[in-house]
Amino acid sequence: MSANLSVGDAEVRRASLDRRHAAVRASMAAANIDVLIAYGSGLHAFTGTNPGWYLSAYKQIGPHAAVVLPIDGEPLFIMTPEWDAPRYRERQTMDMLAVAPEAFLETVSRALKTRGLTGVTAVAGGPLQTQATKDAWEGVIGHAPIDAEKLVSDIMKIRDEWSLNCTRRAVAIAEAGYENLLESTHAGMREYQLAAELEIFMRSRGGEDNFQLMSASQHNQAGHMPTNRVLERGDLILAEITPAVEGEFIQICRSAVIGGPSDVQLEKYELLLTALKAGMKAATPGTSVTELVNVMNRPIADAGYEEFTIPPYMRTRGHSMGLGSMEPEIAPGHEHYMAKDMVFVMHPNQYIPETGYIMCGEPVIITDEGAVPLTSKMGTLGSIEA
Repeated sequence: MSANLSVGDAEVRRASLDRRHAAVRASMAAANIDVLIAYGSGLHAFTGTNPGWYLSAYKQIGPHAAVVLPIDGEPLFIMTPEWDAPRYRERQTMDMLAVAPEAFLETVSRALKTRGLTGVTAVAGGPLQTQATKDAWEGVIGHAPIDAEKLVSDIMKIRDEWSLNCTRRAVAIAEAGYENLLESTHAGMREYQLAAELEIFMRSRGGEDNFQLMSASQHNQAGHMPTNRVLERGDLILAEITPAVEGEFIQICRSAVIGGPSDVQLEKYELLLTALKAGMKAATPGTSVTELVNVMNRPIADAGYEEFTIPPYMRTRGHSMGLGSMEPEIAPGHEHYMAKDMVFVMHPNQYIPETGYIMCGEPVIITDEGAVPLTSKMGTLGSIEA
C-alpha cells in the first residue's frame, strides 16, 4: 500500500487510532500511570509485537520510534531518521519530531521534560527491542519504568476496524497466492523457486511482507524453510503462507500433492479438517486454550494417533502474530482465553505416520458462535498437475 491512503481508509485508520489511545489511557488510569512510551524497534516480524507501530499506525524505517502518550493532552510521535519525516506527514495523525537515531533517547528525555511529563511513566517496547534500549529507559525517564507490555497487549489482541480492514486484505492476498501456487507449480522446480514465485506474486498484490514455510517431500517430517530440492511427482507440498498489510500478518496453512492426492492422504487430511472444525465450534468467548487444545486433539487421538498429538509431531494448534498481541498461543501451558474479535490462525498441523506431515489451517475471528474463518473458502487437499 502506498503512503497515501484513500479518504475512506484514512478515516477508518484515524478513528481506530483514536480508539486505541482512549483504551490505553483508560488502562493507564486504572494502573495509576501518567505517561506511556510505546516503542518501536524497527525490527518488523510476525513473531513479535510492535507497540510503537500499533499506537502510531505508521511503519517506521529507522531503528527507533516511539509514541509518547500522556494520560491527558496530545500524544507525540518521535521517529528516526530525520529524512523520513515527509513520508510521515503524508499520513500524519499527531505531533511529530524526526531526529537522527543517535539523538533518539535524548530527544525523548527532553520532550518529557519540556512537556512537563514527569509523573509515573511506563514503557511498552515489545520483545524485539534490544537489551541496550531496554536498559536505557531508566536514565531517559528518571526512574525505573513500569512494564506496560501486558497493558498494551491486552488492548492489541482485540481487533478494531482498521486492523480488520488490513487483515482482510492480507487474507485475500494469501488466498490468491495459494491459487497461483496451484497453477504455477510443476515437477522439476526447486523448492526455493516455488517460494520465490509465491513471494513475487503476493508482493505484486500488495503484500508488504511475507513469512513462509515452503517444503515438499514424499513423506514430510515437518514444515521448514525452502531448500534447493527438486520437486517430484507424488510430493506433498506444505505451505504456511503469511503475508502482511500495514503490519497485520495473517496466515493460511495449505497442503497440495503433485499428481493428485491418494485415498489415504485424502482420508488423513479429512481427519485434520475434522479437528479444525471442532476447534472452531468450541472457540467461543471465555473458552480456555487448554480446552481448545483438548477439543482439537480428541478426533486425532480417537483415530489412533494420540501419541502424535504432542511435540515433536506437532508444535501448536494455532497462534496469533505481530503487529498486535501474541495472544493467544493455542498450545499446552498457555492459559489464554478466547475473546470476541480476537484474530489468529487455527491449525491442527500434524504428523501422520501413513502420510507424513500435513498442514491444514485457517485465519479465524472469535464470535459469540465460535471461530469464523476469514478466508473466502476453507482449504482442501490440493491437486497439482504433474
